[in-house]
Amino acid sequence: MDPDLREMRSIPEGRLADWVDRRFPDGGSPQWWLAIFESLEASAHPLRNLTPERRAEDLIFAAEFMKLAQSRGNIGSAVCAHWALRIASLVARCVPPVPSVPEIFSPDGSARWGLRSITLTREQALRQAKSRRSEYLHADESFYASPVRTENSAGVTDYSALRDVELIISALQWVSSSVKDEETAAEIRLWLEIKYEL
Repeated sequence: MDPDLREMRSIPEGRLADWVDRRFPDGGSPQWWLAIFESLEASAHPLRNLTPERRAEDLIFAAEFMKLAQSRGNIGSAVCAHWALRIASLVARCVPPVPSVPEIFSPDGSARWGLRSITLTREQALRQAKSRRSEYLHADESFYASPVRTENSAGVTDYSALRDVELIISALQWVSSSVKDEETAAEIRLWLEIKYEL
């Protein structure tokens, strides 16, 4: 287990933000937040020999951490939602079921978070995907010169919102069959229908 995660688990609920502020006055790197997400995912795996009560405690902590990560803005909302969806898909496979699962790790709660994190309409996503394919097909060496591409700096579209869509769709499919709310389930189906066109 990550040593930071081990220490954070011992912090009383509601005090995590104070610990992060002391540990990382600048907010912490995206790599650190992602490393903790990976550890949280591993700890939620259904093959771990834990009591349902212990799993519930771990998930309460994980929910507090993920909400903090989103509020701090060191990584994007879509990335946070992607990891919530990954963890939710594991929690749904736990036998016996975990009591009192935090809302963001339920199929419906994680799906709603994911859908809220999508900033493009399906039509916009399809147009951007078509534009990106065209740019790739007609690219010369200068197209690949910089890892950061924006309209202002390189004369081409910034596809970060489209990448967020792809990230969320890749995880929505893991919980889609367990989502109970019909409106949420219908929205997921519409996004999954176009995933191969992106």
